[in-house]
Amino acid sequence: MSRFAPERVERPDKGIADSPGLCEAYADWCAARRSLDGEIADWAAGLDEGELAGTLGWYSGALGREVSKPLALCVTHMFNHQTHHRGQVHAMLTKEGLKAPVSDLFAMPEGA
Repeated sequence: MSRFAPERVERPDKGIADSPGLCEAYADWCAARRSLDGEIADWAAGLDEGELAGTLGWYSGALGREVSKPLALCVTHMFNHQTHHRGQVHAMLTKEGLKAPVSDLFAMPEGA
């Protein structure tokens, strides 16, 4: 989110490999998640067609170079990528014999 809205969301000071240490306790993670979800919702609600027609540029550590892509594609990817992670969590819970929560978007609570 810091790439999309650096004025709203501060860039994490750790990389992906260190992200499990961003929150010490589950309750801290839940609070941070709720806060970030609110920022994402507010930001997304304020997007307009003009902004989405623009581009987003950033340095990709994965590619080792500067990248520039259409903003609409990047926004779509951000939300679509969450589907990938919901699937990962579902698979891990199921593998452990646990019942995974419903993760279908149409079944999500209103306002979530």
